[in-house]
Amino acid sequence: MQRFLNWPALRDDYARYHTTAGNRVCHIIGIPLIMLAVVRWVGPAAAVVLPLYLVWHPGLGIAMGLVVAGMAAVAPQLPVWAALVLGWIFQLAGHSLYERKSPAFADNLIHILVGPMWILKELLRCK
Repeated sequence: MQRFLNWPALRDDYARYHTTAGNRVCHIIGIPLIMLAVVRWVGPAAAVVLPLYLVWHPGLGIAMGLVVAGMAAVAPQLPVWAALVLGWIFQLAGHSLYERKSPAFADNLIHILVGPMWILKELLRCK
């Protein structure tokens, strides 16, 4: 359980799978698209992950809450399939064309939740 709650360890492990600039750019585009699709599908239930984000990193957790709220506002206007398909195309392109290794979640499923907050951390340039 402690490993599941250790943001610095999860963040650093996730970073090992995202070392190239091309892959990072693909993720900056792909992960928000996938998040939009998930928020569109599950609606307010998407907020269920926010307490975990707050435990991992309170400041980023609050920022993630704002991101999810913003996505909830715009998601109903988007075709869910397009966001999901385009998001995964960017994700897979990043790993196959630039990183040349499997996505982090292939080794640790918790990275599906780490990815969105890691991208936000990168965009905000914080730890």
